[in-house]
Amino acid sequence: MVQVRKTAVAAPLALAASMVLVGCSDDSAGPEQGASVEDVAEAEPDDDDMEGPDLLGQQVTVSGEATEYIDPSAFVIGGDALGGDGALVLSSSGALADVGTEITEDTVGSDAVLQVTGTVEELVVVDLEEEYGVDFDDEALEEWEGDAVIVADQIATLPGETLTLAGNVTNLLSTVSFQLAGSGWTVVVLDAAQAEVEPGEYVQVQGTVRQLDIAELEEEFGTDLDDAVYEPYVGDLVLVAEDVMPAEPMAATE
Repeated sequence: MVQVRKTAVAAPLALAASMVLVGCSDDSAGPEQGASVEDVAEAEPDDDDMEGPDLLGQQVTVSGEATEYIDPSAFVIGGDALGGDGALVLSSSGALADVGTEITEDTVGSDAVLQVTGTVEELVVVDLEEEYGVDFDDEALEEWEGDAVIVADQIATLPGETLTLAGNVTNLLSTVSFQLAGSGWTVVVLDAAQAEVEPGEYVQVQGTVRQLDIAELEEEFGTDLDDAVYEPYVGDLVLVAEDVMPAEPMAATE
């Protein structure tokens, strides 16, 4: 579900101040505009037909972790070894650092959440070089030739910013937590009982990102957290949610 900003809301555990633990990112963190990482990855442009979502030429905003570094002009956002699909991101200026954030090999696996805004294009290197007036590495990008990619105008990092996640509830872990998938993230949301969610329900969660510190959150929210549940997420990104609500999955346009 990707955009993430602001200070955590200090309030009792309740729907208006739930907490979301962000585990590994495979696709998109949000907030999305126009498409998700998976939508772009599944779009398959052909000379006369788009087999996947009809996204060519659209401006989109997606977010997720960098999962592969290509070179100073390109990286892959989202996707993982478990089968999640990532999308190739190219800098519209020819250098990622010029559009907001420098991406390096160290960025991959660092848990940094990136928000990318740009235009979905079919990767024909010679055509994009002419359109954007840049020189891409043909050999480095050969694997993605003909795929739908995002030519980025802006790349930002998300911790501390506002974040919206959407996906299916996959598992209730305890009386105050559940897992959320479908946004491209493994997510745990505290206070599931008050959010009244059910497995299989598609929900949207909005809030602010921070790193999980059990003792800090226990003190802040005046509650005891089950170490067995939350210990695996210590140090991971946490979303202190302002809202959890039922939502409708985005329908892909054929």
